[in-house]
Amino acid sequence: MMIKKILLIIVLGLLLISCSEDKTEKMLETCADENFVKYGHDEIAPLLLSLELKGKLLSDPYYQYHARCENDLRDHPKTFKTTWDR
Repeated sequence: MMIKKILLIIVLGLLLISCSEDKTEKMLETCADENFVKYGHDEIAPLLLSLELKGKLLSDPYYQYHARCENDLRDHPKTFKTTWDR
């Protein structure tokens, strides 16, 4: 019985970690999307932003915005999460 409880706790912990990573990825993508449009890529934004993240990252300008957002998350996690958690 004790082993089942421990296993349940481990499984729930792994699920929470997985959900947290998905949420962080979505915040990074939202940050990169909005900055990409905000800083002058209006002409290609509708086409690019309709792609999945892997496709977006093939665009060098988008890749740079995503990398900057990753840096912001690393350097200022609380501010980043407050700003981009929607």
